[in-house]
Amino acid sequence: MTHEPTNNDRAKRFGRLLQLYDTDDSNHYRLIDLLADARHWCDRHNKCYGDLDRMAYDHYVAELWDERRAS
Repeated sequence: MTHEPTNNDRAKRFGRLLQLYDTDDSNHYRLIDLLADARHWCDRHNKCYGDLDRMAYDHYVAELWDERRAS
């Protein structure tokens, strides 16, 4: 059985990733750069950022509901 990460685990994992995304001294601006660069990546790989963002939002909401049901 694999360990399903909690939302706290997910936030910590992203925080570590954001620290590696060394474009600025502020996590606020690192996040902005990361999101902008994700859009550039989608352009280069013929992916629709909006569609992927909507799917990511659906995952996020489902994870929030799962955590609330579990508590």
